[in-house]
Amino acid sequence: MTYSPDHAKEAVRLVRFLDEIDQAVSEIRQFVSAYGDAVTMPGRRRLGVDADGTGRQATHGPSRPTEDAAICERRAALYDELNNGAKWLPYAVAAVRGVSASMDRALSAWEGEDTVPAVQGD
Repeated sequence: MTYSPDHAKEAVRLVRFLDEIDQAVSEIRQFVSAYGDAVTMPGRRRLGVDADGTGRQATHGPSRPTEDAAICERRAALYDELNNGAKWLPYAVAAVRGVSASMDRALSAWEGEDTVPAVQGD
């Protein structure tokens, strides 16, 4: 293999991807922080809008905050997205760790190190 300017371009691209990953992780961290309390409460409504969206304010009946939280579709959507993240982010972690391990092995080989793990004997 010979050196070409494409190698430098790939390194620059990789750094850009890493910056994008850092930004995305930061955003997810902020969402998870906000979701912590939000998934336990009913979704908020604009002022003057009641639960059925008609804009009428209830004039009778008891307040049922536990029931409101339990049947709130917006709260359930938050919870679903937490579960979605918990399902898919481990794949992202595995992919990033795989890239890191592959890069480490290639660099070790380039440095002249033995990249085959030593087998321990009795």
